[in-house]
Amino acid sequence: MDREDLIRELIERVAGEVGLIIYTLHPKREFTDEELSVELGTEINDVRRALFYLYEVGLADYRRRRDDETGWMEYYWQIRYDREDEILKKELLKTKKKLQEKLKTEESNIYYLCVNGCIKVNYEEAMDLGFTCPRCGAPLEYFDTSSVLEKLREEIKRIDELILSIDRTKGKTKKVA
Repeated sequence: MDREDLIRELIERVAGEVGLIIYTLHPKREFTDEELSVELGTEINDVRRALFYLYEVGLADYRRRRDDETGWMEYYWQIRYDREDEILKKELLKTKKKLQEKLKTEESNIYYLCVNGCIKVNYEEAMDLGFTCPRCGAPLEYFDTSSVLEKLREEIKRIDELILSIDRTKGKTKKVA
């Protein structure tokens, strides 16, 4: 997966399909949620929700201004494409931390699995259950986690490579600027 795919995946995960559409429009100027709602033919609440989620992750900013005629607050939004690398790196680091915690847990436990796939328990729980599944009564068998551990290590390595790639790209941008 390349950088653009990762950005799109992140945006869709946090802001949904509407957020992804807004992000891919690449607006050159500030806009209001109302303008965008009309342009997209989408409910204004869906647009507001997506913009708020983009704001929460750091990919959108807004400024407020009171409308002199109505007295209502108007929000003028701006998408922050300049923050893509920073936000992507932050999200990758969060994912890496979760994977490292999962790896540590998997490495420090011995697991048993119901032969019917009902449950996965650690050794102590399996002993307490008499190596019998409490749901179906089938035996619990040793579960070799070596393939799980390998996949976790590979994913952590892939994230490290992506982070390094982002850092290299950022370095090139700074040198050119």
